[in-house]
Amino acid sequence: MRAPHRELEQLKRELSGPPSDFSAAFLKTQDLRRLIQKYADVVDEGAVRLLGKILTHQPYLAQKQAYFLARETTLALQDLLETSPRLNVVRQAHRILERLCLEPHGACQRAACEALGTLAVPMAPPDLPLDIDPHSVPVLSWHDVVNPWGSADPGGPWHACGRSFWKTEPKTGRLLVLKTAQEPESARALFREIQWIRFLHDNTILRFEDKAQLPAPLTPNGSWLCRVNPLPKVCPPYGNGYQDKLWAIAFSAPLAYFDYPNQPVQGRMLPKAAFLAAMIRSARMLARLASRGIVHTAPIPLFHNRVQSHRREDGGLYRWPRAGRLDRWLASCDYPNFGASGLRDLEHLEPAGASGVSLYEQMGAHFLSFFLVFGSYFRNRDRRLRGLQASGTPVDVRHWFDKPFLIKLIESIFRAYYEAFTGHEAPMAILGHLAPLVERMIEEMGVDRHMEEILRVTDQHGMSDEEFWTFLEERGYSRAEARRYVRGQEDVVLLTGPHLGAFNDRISLPEMIQFVGAAAALCVSGRYFHEHHGTGNFGLRAT
Repeated sequence: MRAPHRELEQLKRELSGPPSDFSAAFLKTQDLRRLIQKYADVVDEGAVRLLGKILTHQPYLAQKQAYFLARETTLALQDLLETSPRLNVVRQAHRILERLCLEPHGACQRAACEALGTLAVPMAPPDLPLDIDPHSVPVLSWHDVVNPWGSADPGGPWHACGRSFWKTEPKTGRLLVLKTAQEPESARALFREIQWIRFLHDNTILRFEDKAQLPAPLTPNGSWLCRVNPLPKVCPPYGNGYQDKLWAIAFSAPLAYFDYPNQPVQGRMLPKAAFLAAMIRSARMLARLASRGIVHTAPIPLFHNRVQSHRREDGGLYRWPRAGRLDRWLASCDYPNFGASGLRDLEHLEPAGASGVSLYEQMGAHFLSFFLVFGSYFRNRDRRLRGLQASGTPVDVRHWFDKPFLIKLIESIFRAYYEAFTGHEAPMAILGHLAPLVERMIEEMGVDRHMEEILRVTDQHGMSDEEFWTFLEERGYSRAEARRYVRGQEDVVLLTGPHLGAFNDRISLPEMIQFVGAAAALCVSGRYFHEHHGTGNFGLRAT
């Protein structure tokens, strides 16, 4: 058996000679990776340089299977990051991967992001009681539930927001919120939410800048979750005919808790400075939670395909690494769970990895959610201008977008998220890559080119006639038009967009997916190197 250093030199000669054909290069790279896994201490900077050359060799990148060679090569570099005792080798491997994260090299850009994104960072999610038998909770009167401060029911009308009812409590200047559920499974979600609210409110390790922006738990008669009987008529829609007992949690919240910063108020959008401040606040909260192994899994609802959600194993939910078409992107931004005061709907918090989705992918979903909401901020100045004009041409409002401000938004969110997740200054070399991205975002988000979704005959078979007609009416058909269709007879084209991409196709904005992957990977990479080497960003200089 050859000595490891002799085997390394032989592989280096083979890889540094005239370029091999694609298959030979793949096999030699596999051999080098096996050597790294067994004898990382003998691997030198020359081997790292060769791996970098393989990753950027244009004939290899042009191959149909380029991703698989890139993946093998970046995993070899990842092995060095994790096992090499030579700091110079570690730094060089890290430099190559971080730089490739931001380069438009397709397959190797994706592979570099995945290699950095899967580096192991320490996670210590809390162990909370997150399940309960909903039928075991106490039944309380309305007075007991709305009287958590020991005073009479605060005056003024109750307001409805989805399943929540709220009013201002004059003594505290905050909102008293009741969030309700009709079904046992939704009640379990309420219990999870109030436990997370309790944890965030009581925890000092998370170092939130302004804890007044967080909801605070209330325990009517000492109960985290209860059932209310009866619910008064002041609470629509349940008060006007809903007779059964509702499950409920109670909490106080900041005054802006139900304000959506990307929605117009009295015809005017939130000023730019206020919108930017709200986004930065939420980015820091999301990243601070992620740094402790807690992820918000639904900053906004993201779908690849809503119309087929009932028969897809993934429920039609969007997995951004697959870069598929993004369904109804503007509709997804209507009620973001990061608002003027910070995070909402904490029932969607969960320990990192609990759902089988990697932290890297979940953090990428955070960035993607922010970027989409940024686009909606420019589009929502007139919500009537969506879709196709009377002439059939797409609405084009690219002139509504403020390119310098959009660049500032992305830069600020990346910096805030990175610094809150890693605890260190963000690498600003990323800025040179923002102008091309923003130009593409304006091109795709400002013109409603993709409006169609198709209700396949297969999907219609899972509906009754009434469900089928209601489905069509909810998507723009009149009652008479809907009833002209016979369920199961033909595919039905629905104009439900704008979408980012054609139906069952790729996303029309792949540049955003690439940047999302880079942003998440750099956060994980920065945290990893600060934890293991006391420094990071060997490849991207912080300025």
